[in-house]
Order: sequence, then structure tokens, then C-alpha cells
Amino acid sequence: MKILSKKLDTIKLTFSFFLLSILNGIFSTLTFKTNHYLADVFLLIGFGFLFIGIFFAIFIAISFFKQSQNQLLKSDLKLSYNKNVYNALILQTKISSILSLIGFFYSGLVFTYIVWILHITDITSIDLIISFTLSFLLEIMTAILILPRINPFRETRPGEIRIIKLHDFQDGLTTGVLTLSRHSPFKLIIFIGDEDDSITRTIEAHELGHATEHHPIFLELSIIFLLSIIEPLVWFVSFGYLMHRVVISIFLVIKTVLIILSAGIAILLFMRVTESRADAFAYKVIGKSAYENLVEALRRIYGKNIKSPEDAPLISKITHTSSRNAIKTGDPLSSIGIWEFPVVLSFIASTIAIIRFNSICIIYPLLFVGSLVVSFLIGLVFLPIVRKYYRMTERGSLNFSFLLAGIYMISSIIALDAYPNLYLVISSFIIGIILAFIITRAFLDLHNSTKVVVATLLIYLSINILISLIKILPHGG
Repeated sequence: MKILSKKLDTIKLTFSFFLLSILNGIFSTLTFKTNHYLADVFLLIGFGFLFIGIFFAIFIAISFFKQSQNQLLKSDLKLSYNKNVYNALILQTKISSILSLIGFFYSGLVFTYIVWILHITDITSIDLIISFTLSFLLEIMTAILILPRINPFRETRPGEIRIIKLHDFQDGLTTGVLTLSRHSPFKLIIFIGDEDDSITRTIEAHELGHATEHHPIFLELSIIFLLSIIEPLVWFVSFGYLMHRVVISIFLVIKTVLIILSAGIAILLFMRVTESRADAFAYKVIGKSAYENLVEALRRIYGKNIKSPEDAPLISKITHTSSRNAIKTGDPLSSIGIWEFPVVLSFIASTIAIIRFNSICIIYPLLFVGSLVVSFLIGLVFLPIVRKYYRMTERGSLNFSFLLAGIYMISSIIALDAYPNLYLVISSFIIGIILAFIITRAFLDLHNSTKVVVATLLIYLSINILISLIKILPHGG
């Protein structure tokens, strides 16, 4: 019955993709007279859904023939995970390779469609945005279809956090994928060693922190987002601009590269925050001995010369922070340097602001320095409010304040870029407030989150109103 149910679900999924293909064809027909370009975009998306539906149909046909063979191998596959210490690394390599390949394929497909079918040779920011969006959506859909079918995800139930213990595996690794299921959209797997001691239990607690908050899923989406920006740009520049197929402004290329850099450092900061949160989770589970267990785990991995997390290799300090204070204090923001949020968020804010200008070399450094100063000052103004409700370490409170200040600043810059369209201005600012609340909610309960967001928002608006009055009053006088 279970096998039959899975077959029916797959058939329904296949039918859904065919239906989406038909709907996009209808949209393409309806918009053809008013907007040829949009009609072609709908048609391209429809073909994408059609190809995915065909893929599923082929998969169903093949699965009927291989059903008995898969049942025979099922028990052997489960046993093999505990024997191969490289499974975790192989799995990560497979996922990375698949994401890169499908990203390169879809971005090339979109590039071919825009340049050779639509005959668009003068590439604008709208063309790049459409390319990024289509590539991202197609990569997400394909990743959802392919990655859950890779072993050991194939035998992991949706919503399950599966722990696989490997012999002579000293490290820990949590990985996950999105999946199409009515039970849960996630599949998560934790790889740890098979020793039964306090060190392994600390590693397990750390990895459970990643799994319970779905950090691998967010990381997968972030990587797909980054690839969906990089790969279309590579196609347009290398195969279009260099081969004299298209004309693309050098300023547009530089701005896109800045967006890529902003996304890259934002993802790196996100990784550091998630590692810090996982450390804090391990502290709550294990207690005060978690830090010593962590140091001993680092000795097992990197050698006996490790006396503290600061002695770990550079790559570990980049991705996991160098202090690892969160596993000593339980404060998920105590491991992050007080400069990180202001610098990264100011870089992102400057990148968003520079989109409206062409004098990048002159204006961008000024925007970055200005954003950095404003972020620091507003964060310091927020600090008393945040400290009152955060109630953890001083560094954590500072980081929380700088994080909120950066979010408000970025939402304001986006709103300014959207001006004079008032609907976009209001929408962007509301989205910024919602984002601030969601992030605050990740660190505080609902009641305190509401208080912090309302208080900091009122302070931020008051500062902006005061600055506006200072500018207006002299002219009015």
C-alpha cells in the first residue's frame, strides 16, 4: 500500500507540472498582444514545467521496472552508511556538483532564449533580473525533485532528523534538502562518529541545533540564490559580450559583481551566526562542560596542539568563528565580532544605494563609510532598549542592536530607491519591519520581540524625522 501511495503521489505531482505548463501557456497567449516579452517569459516557464513533467513521467516508468531490485538493495544500503567514513563528504560533493550543474544549465538555457530566440542584444538590468529570477525558480524546482532522491536522503522520511553514526568519523555534519511532501518539506541528516562519550554527545547536540532550526535548508536556498546570480552573468559576459553577441554596460557588470559580493559575505555571516546558534544550543543541552568537550573535539580533528578554538585552522575560524563564546555563555550572538554586522550590512546597503549611480569608484566608498557610521550610531542608540530585553552578554546585546540598525537602514535605502512609487516605498518599509520582527523573534519570545521592534522602530523614525526637520527649518526660516 505504501508503494502504491508513493506511486500515486508521483503521478499527481507529474500531472501538476503538466497543468502548470498549460497554465503558463494560457498566460503567454493572454499577454502576447500587450507584452511580447512577458508572453515569451511565460512560455519559457511553461516549457520548464513541461520538461520537469516529462522527467517525472520517465521516472515513473523506470521505477516500475526497478522496484524489485530496489527492495533487495534497501537493507544493504542502510548498513553501508556506517562502514564508509567518507559518505558525509561524498554527499556534500554530490549536492554541490548537482546544484552547480543545474544552475549552469538553466542559466545557459535562459541566456540562449533571450539572445538567440528573442534576439535581445542590448542587455539591461531588467534582462538580468529576469534571467536571475528564472534561473533561481528553475534551480529550486529541480533541486526539490532531484536532491531528495539521492542516497541517503532517499530513505529518509520527510520531516525526519536522521542520525547516521560513522566509524572513525571525528567531526559532525548536518545536511538537508527540500522535498515535495504533504508531511514536511524537509529532509535532514546528521553525520557523527560512533563513539559513546561526552565529546561525541556535544558534537551531536551542536548538529541537532543546526537540524532543529533547519540551517542546512536555508544554506541550500542561499547557495542557489547566489548561483542564480553568478551563472547568468557568466553567460552574458563570457559567451555574449566577449563573443560580440550582446552589448552589456560595464557599469551594469560592476554593479552585479557588487551584488554577488554582498550576497556572498551575507551568506558567510549567516553561516557564522548559525554556527554560533548551534553552539548555544549545545550549551543548553550539555551544560558548562560543552566548551571543554568542544576543545577536545577540535584536538581530535586538528591535532593535540589545539588549546582553544583560536588555535583551529583558518577555515574553521572563518566559518565557525574564532572565539566560540556561544558554547561557553549560551548567548548565540556572543561569538560574533561587534564589527561584523555593521560592516556586512553597510556593504549591502551601499550596494543597494549605488544601483542608482554610475560614478561607482567615487560614490561607493562614501556610501559605505556613511552607512557604517550611521549603522554604528543607530545601533548604540538602540542598545539600552535591546539590553533590557535581550538580557545576555554585552557583546550579544551590541550585535543585536547593530543587526536591527542595519536592517532598518537597508529597508530605508530600498524605500528611497523605490521613490516616487509610494506603493513600493510603503511595501519595502513594511517588509523591512516584518523582517526585523522575524529576526528578533529568533532570539526573543513573542512578547519581548514585539516590544523591541516597536521601540526601536519608533526611535529610528524619530531620528529620521528629526534629521528632516533640521534640513527643512533653515530653508523655511
